[in-house]
Parts: sequence; structure tokens; C-alpha cells
Amino acid sequence: MEKTNPHLFYAGGEAEGAPGLKGTRCRSCGAAALLDVPVCPVCLSRDVAPVCIGGKATLTRFSTVFHSADSFEAPYVIGQIHTEEGPTTFAPILAQDASQLHQGMKLRFSLFERGTPARLAFAYVPEGMSAR
Repeated sequence: MEKTNPHLFYAGGEAEGAPGLKGTRCRSCGAAALLDVPVCPVCLSRDVAPVCIGGKATLTRFSTVFHSADSFEAPYVIGQIHTEEGPTTFAPILAQDASQLHQGMKLRFSLFERGTPARLAFAYVPEGMSAR
């Protein structure tokens, strides 16, 4: 199945530890970065390798969006997440209601189908809750 954005995430079987966000791990200092970067943003080493990150994360901030976008029907929640590996980014959060969410909440990476035609997308789901 086609992905919504193949540059952002791995589906199951595409990388060790997948599914998760595409990232880079520095072999010199061990730092992780989001996406496929040619140079470590911490020590500037070029000795980097692609890795799957973000399987687990913590919610740091969030907001409800009231305008539909790219097959996400409003209202939906977007959150700032801090991955277990270190990098922080923004991602959609699957929750029935934003009142279920709180800062510091543990999240897990989840894949789901969305749009017409259906494409593979990702979002974060609070630990203990099921994806839509």
C-alpha cells in the first residue's frame, strides 16, 4: 500500500524495529536525529546510519485542529512528541477527545489507513488506548 509520506516513516518489515519514524543514528556519539541526515547534528560526524525511531514517545504539548487537512477530518489533535530516542517533533495524536490527553502521557507509534484511495498513514496513540 502507498504511504502518505514515504520519507517520514517505516512500515513493518522495512527496517529493524519498524514501524516507526525514519531517523539517523550517529556511530560516533550515539545521537539520534529525525529523517535521513548525512551529518550528525550533535558532533558533525558523517559516520551515520539510518534507524527506526519513535516507537515510544511522550506527549509534551497538544492542540485540537478545527480545519480538515490531507484526509484528517476536523476536529483532530496534533501534538508535540518527545521520542524515547531523543528527537522531538509534531505528529497527529489519535484520541476520541482531547480531554483524554495530558502532558507527560506515554504514546506509541501506530499505522492506519486513511483517505481515498486508502494510503498508509501514522499517528501516535496514548498507551492503553486503541487506535480508531
